Amino acid sequence: MKGFDIIPLRTAYERLMPLARKYRAVLVVLLAGMLLLVSGGWFGGADTAARQTANETAEQGFDLAAFERTLHDKLAAIEGVGRVDLMLSLKESEEAVYAVNVRRTQNSETAQSYESNLTVLSDGSYGETPVTVKRMLPTFRGAVVLCDGADDAAVRLAVTQAVGTVCGIGSDKVTVLKMAPET
Repeated sequence: MKGFDIIPLRTAYERLMPLARKYRAVLVVLLAGMLLLVSGGWFGGADTAARQTANETAEQGFDLAAFERTLHDKLAAIEGVGRVDLMLSLKESEEAVYAVNVRRTQNSETAQSYESNLTVLSDGSYGETPVTVKRMLPTFRGAVVLCDGADDAAVRLAVTQAVGTVCGIGSDKVTVLKMAPET
C-alpha cells in the first residue's frame, strides 16, 4: 500500500488522547449541543408546537359568541327541539391572575415596606407579556332558550338540563320558551 503510512496516524492519536481526556466534559457538551442543533426539533418539537397552540388559545381568552354557537348547534341536535335561539348572560367575565414578585425590606425594627412587580416574559425582541398563573372562566348568570319544541315537557327538560350542565347553572336559571312561528 503505497502512500499510506500508519505511523503518522498513531502519533496523532497519541497526541490527541491526552487532550481529549483532559477536556472530556467540554467535548461532551459540544457534542450534545451539535446533536440538538442537527436534530432540528426531533426531541420534543411536536410537544413544543402543541404547547404553543395551547398558549395562543389561552391568550385569546373566552369567546362568548363561539360558545353560544357551539351550544346552539348542540341544542338544535336534540330530538324535537326544532329551530333554536339562545341568549346567555354572564355574571362575571373571564379573569386572569398574573404572577407577581414581592420584595420585603425592613428599614428599622418596626418599619417595613413591600414592593411588588409584575413578572413578565420577554420574547427576545422588546416584547414582554405578563406571566399568567391561571385563568378563571366566566360565571354565567342565566340563559334564555327559544325553540319550536318548547310545548313538549320532555324537550324543555332536555334543553334545561343541557344548558345547565354546560354553563354550570341551576335549572332555575334557565328559561325555555316557545319560539314564535315564522312569518
